[in-house]
Amino acid sequence: MQVWTRIRPLLEPTALQSKRERLKQEMNTIQTARRTIIHTSYQEFKKRLMPSQWKYLPRTFDICALDPFAKVLDAEADVFITAADFEEAFRQLPELLSASSDVRQIEARSLLEIPTSVIQPPSSLPEPGEIPESGAALSSSHPDALNLATAAFTCEESPCNSLHVNKAPYLFGWDDIASHYCRLDSLAGEPFWYQQPMGAAPTPPKIAFSPLGSDIAGTVVRAAGLDDRVATVSDMDAKDLRFGCFTCPSQKRNGALTKVGYNWRDFVGSCLWALFFSPVT
Repeated sequence: MQVWTRIRPLLEPTALQSKRERLKQEMNTIQTARRTIIHTSYQEFKKRLMPSQWKYLPRTFDICALDPFAKVLDAEADVFITAADFEEAFRQLPELLSASSDVRQIEARSLLEIPTSVIQPPSSLPEPGEIPESGAALSSSHPDALNLATAAFTCEESPCNSLHVNKAPYLFGWDDIASHYCRLDSLAGEPFWYQQPMGAAPTPPKIAFSPLGSDIAGTVVRAAGLDDRVATVSDMDAKDLRFGCFTCPSQKRNGALTKVGYNWRDFVGSCLWALFFSPVT
């Protein structure tokens, strides 16, 4: 007994740490199974929506961190969880997504540096429980400034930021913002999401308005024959024009030199690349 009294203070911390790690591993396995239940139910939830709404939906990994889902996920290990236990969370999901969309729109609009003379409030916001889509339904004569083709934003998260030189870096208007997920972060999406450790609830990617991108976009809009003060992202997409860049090198294809024909979104990014990386003469 005296021996145990002497060695207990030495052994007990290691034993307790091992116990904590074992229980944590067991809980991770249990939560993985519970997330799989959410994922299966989420696929059924999506089937009740129009396909045009799917791109605005968060990943399974994201909804697992929302309070109604997290409370069930974090139930004690000895609690048997089934799909029925998440039914109330899925009933709340449309309203949660709509509220989150409203907040994101307000934050994005607050970043705009477009003259107030062209800024119009949205004609309507989604009803509670309605999955938000883009603002394309607004009157074309008084477009919401968040849907103008000159509403150019950049994603400030490091995965996207580091890829700016290779891809068009801009998010044009609300539709792009609402459906954007960071490129590298999305690799942690399906089907690997359930293996990721759960922490704080994921936040939407941080964005910033780009005055330079907006100026370039305005020039491209005018080149397309539209008024950059009122032309929307949808207006430019509908034109579906192709633009050529004089500074981009020619490429040899099938024995002939060719030039890339950019759509308007990629051309704005190409112009930015040319401004920053063209040699100074």
